[in-house]
Amino acid sequence: MIPKIRDVQSGIFLLIVSVIMFSATLSFKKLTTSLVGPAFMPQVIAGLIALMALAIIIQGIRNVKAERVKEASSDVVTKKDPKDEVTYRPVILTFILMAVYVAVMPFVGFLITTAVYMFIQMMILSDKPERRWLLFAVVSVVASATIYYVFRNVFYVMLPSGLL
Repeated sequence: MIPKIRDVQSGIFLLIVSVIMFSATLSFKKLTTSLVGPAFMPQVIAGLIALMALAIIIQGIRNVKAERVKEASSDVVTKKDPKDEVTYRPVILTFILMAVYVAVMPFVGFLITTAVYMFIQMMILSDKPERRWLLFAVVSVVASATIYYVFRNVFYVMLPSGLL
């Protein structure tokens, strides 16, 4: 199998996930009188995921075509780069972390849980020599505080407060 086919497959998977996610938000009941309901942000995120999935699919198809042309024109066997090998460890850890995030959030609250989740997620996805602990901590705290403020004061959507 051509490695770039995986990009097309993952793009199709993300597109299906975004469609399911968007259709699931259509059943959300609007509990406030504001124009922005609880389905707004998940629908925006589902739309963005769909756009990114389409970009991944298109780029994957282009890469497959370019790779086939390259293979047809050269008879030289290229050596695989060890960085191109696929590892599923970060994916599995991400799913576990997301499950813990969802389970803990009602008890601990959005602010603390999101900051900790983002910090650990950045640690999982970054290479060991490129980890910047202080930058990850600052970005996690600022991003979770900004998201909380925007949801509470702009969208008037209540997030789990938990311990705070």
